[in-house]
Amino acid sequence: MGTSLTTLIIGILYRYWLVTPVLRYLSIDQWRFLAIVVAAACGGVSAMFGLRVIALACGATAGVLLGGAWAAWSFPNDVQVSIGAAFVSHLESFWREVIILVASATIVAFCCTRYAKRRLTGPN
Repeated sequence: MGTSLTTLIIGILYRYWLVTPVLRYLSIDQWRFLAIVVAAACGGVSAMFGLRVIALACGATAGVLLGGAWAAWSFPNDVQVSIGAAFVSHLESFWREVIILVASATIVAFCCTRYAKRRLTGPN
């Protein structure tokens, strides 16, 4: 349940990150930084709700890939585009962002999990 919820949330957020008109006023670096902060927050919140890090990594990967394919598929085109072509088109253009966002969500989830375990067990 937690993995599918994480996939859904990250997919929707990522899709809107790609198509939101206000992002025209940001530089590429600001745009990327905003996405990393949101992905890290999603990773941290998911970890605090008890989702395992590997489940979060899988959910984040699926969410980013599905959200990107959704954005590419719904983009207005003269020719109808298949879901597979939208998926490939998104990965060709945004493969770096996919890796960065999944890595940032996973790293923050790992750190939050370690911190929570250390806090529960106390200093040894």
